[in-house]
Amino acid sequence: MIGTMWRPALRCDSTYKNYIDSLHENTILDKNQIMRLMMFVAAHSEDFIQIITEYKRDGVTKLPLVPWQSWEDALWLNQTYKSKQSTAINNIIENKEIAVKKIDGVIKVEVSSLF
Repeated sequence: MIGTMWRPALRCDSTYKNYIDSLHENTILDKNQIMRLMMFVAAHSEDFIQIITEYKRDGVTKLPLVPWQSWEDALWLNQTYKSKQSTAINNIIENKEIAVKKIDGVIKVEVSSLF
């Protein structure tokens, strides 16, 4: 599944704007890529996790798992992204028959062609 477009309005101090402008001037990345990269990296950052944990609503609830892997650069480089995992699964499903079995705690996937 390809992601949908999200266009947030970000209101913040000009310090952030100036920093992003400076990064834009000194890299080949556009400003949207820079902001997406910041969000992408923050989710895997110990500093971010530590700070956001302090602001959890009830102090007990677990934070959601990051829905992307640190190697999925295409997520922040592009406006929309189709994960390689979902692409591979869709390619298998389109023309294949899939049988999933759990044997002694091990999941076994058998794939056979429909043609």
